[in-house]
Amino acid sequence: MATGGEPDYRWDVFISCHPNQLSYVLRVLTQALESIGLRVYLYERDSEPGAPIADNIFNAATMSRKTIVCFTSDYLDSEWNLYEAMAAHGVKPSGGRMVPLQLLSCEIPQKYQLVCQLDCTDRLHRMYFWRKLLGALGIPDSSDIATQLNIDYPGGGLDMLSKAIPDLIPVHDVIPDPPRRSEPTESREQPQQRGNNGTHR
Repeated sequence: MATGGEPDYRWDVFISCHPNQLSYVLRVLTQALESIGLRVYLYERDSEPGAPIADNIFNAATMSRKTIVCFTSDYLDSEWNLYEAMAAHGVKPSGGRMVPLQLLSCEIPQKYQLVCQLDCTDRLHRMYFWRKLLGALGIPDSSDIATQLNIDYPGGGLDMLSKAIPDLIPVHDVIPDPPRRSEPTESREQPQQRGNNGTHR
């Protein structure tokens, strides 16, 4: 969704989140933004198999018009998530490309506080969630769109974050787990060789 004088980005928005909040991001943020025609990049869904993790993240940040960073305590404890935030912030440190969401209560690092945040723990921010988010994403004439999204996902659907996990879409229903390796049939006396499971993000 490039506009005049703007580079033709491959993605409209890269959503950076911790796996513990992925169900909410898939069910609400991604579905809502894709329903209005935005091209959304999610690492878990859209990363290129075989490419280095760091390259996938850097390319997502540089090839997306905006990056939504979903800050939570889980996110701040993850080295890969912090790399995603750093990549998004480094594209244009003065702001404009990074949209920080304080999804749950946490202490956002000072360097990311130079950009206005959408504080999802604040009642007024939740009330105007879609209007503020669409405005930050640069969606023109978004008032009617925000009104419809607020009907479909009241208050940004943020109440889902406090519900039990069974109420959400389980991650494995959207991103299938790799098939399990068959257990060796040799007797216990036989030496068993197991392959390396690889490095996970």
